[in-house]
Amino acid sequence: MIEDITVVIAIGGEGSRLKKISGDIPKPLFPICGISTLERALNELDKYGFKKVILSTCFRKELFKDFIKNNAFNFDELIIFEEEFPLGECGSLWKIQDQLSSKTLFINGDLIFSIDFKKLCAYDTNLSADITLVTHPSSHPEDSDMISAPNGSYVEKLFLKDRDYREDEFKPLLGFAGISLFKTSIIDEFKLLKNQSKFNLFGFLIKNAFEKKKKIFSYNTSEYIKDMGTEKRYFEVTKAINKNILEMKNYTNFQKALFIDRDNTLIECNVNSYILCIDQIKFLDNNIEKLAKLSQNFSLISIVTNQPQIAMNKLSLQELEHINNYIIHYCRNKSLLIDTVSWCPHHPHMGYESENKILKTDCFCRKPKPGMLLKLAYERNIDLKSSLLIGDSHVDEKAAKSAGSGFINILNL
Repeated sequence: MIEDITVVIAIGGEGSRLKKISGDIPKPLFPICGISTLERALNELDKYGFKKVILSTCFRKELFKDFIKNNAFNFDELIIFEEEFPLGECGSLWKIQDQLSSKTLFINGDLIFSIDFKKLCAYDTNLSADITLVTHPSSHPEDSDMISAPNGSYVEKLFLKDRDYREDEFKPLLGFAGISLFKTSIIDEFKLLKNQSKFNLFGFLIKNAFEKKKKIFSYNTSEYIKDMGTEKRYFEVTKAINKNILEMKNYTNFQKALFIDRDNTLIECNVNSYILCIDQIKFLDNNIEKLAKLSQNFSLISIVTNQPQIAMNKLSLQELEHINNYIIHYCRNKSLLIDTVSWCPHHPHMGYESENKILKTDCFCRKPKPGMLLKLAYERNIDLKSSLLIGDSHVDEKAAKSAGSGFINILNL
């Protein structure tokens, strides 16, 4: 699987946002805690057995040549492609197309990251994806490339970074993290125009593929991925490296998860009632503040919630995503940094008007059964014994105990 992938790292930019710190040294070569961003990236790729890596360069390209000469890596091929003039983030793909394998792993060169690439590749293969975008909740959605994936994986809408964020009635949550895996054959379908340059991967290749209805999926991860290209982010990644956060959050290591029930834990919801729009939401601020403090002891935070109104056809997946995004944005602004949300759409009893009979089933994911927790544990390598579920009812408590996790009622927190 890895053998069929060529890694392309885009390192051709001038790094103007970091010049006060880095001077004339390109961002990928500027050391952070003694090791450059590029060396960190190559070390990570080497761990997973990638065989071929192409570095696409332009600014100060001679420094990258020296870097390769002076450092030894275990790849079969480590190639430098020199752009004659700036081609932008992904313009080089059309120039090196004949050197690429059947799949291309594209990585922005100013990223500090540590992710389990085997999980990413397996996810991409299992879905027969044309493109898999690595995503995570964005801390700055107003200037980020964002996506909407109502069912949790399939991308239904793109939000380009140059949009007017104030006009987003729907506030997207998941931002493109700068790492993508795609079938190389997709490049054939979009030709560079002679009068165009400086191509952005998301704004050009992904956008055009989306418009051609290619199968694009979101791989949402809580692993560490951060652009180090501004002064603020440079100091943030320095802090994360010193605290060993990169290694701790990688899914090759067990994650300690905080599972949080949604209704009557984060927001108010009357018994036998359902939240059907954001106007109905009333936040439980005291609970959120307590959970924010508790969350500092965990490496992954997830909402786990029953939402049977989907089976009743009272709520669509798109509407549920809108509601959940609104809640997560609010919580993140209160320092409760929720990574993901898992929901059960089923309901065991039939006989309701306009119900969705396919979803009327006695499933394994509806709490008090432990399915949602077990699925998250499998996908994100969670140690359930060291994890904790916070909820408001015996239903939550039983789900936690069935999964082998701890439980605390929100009233006792």
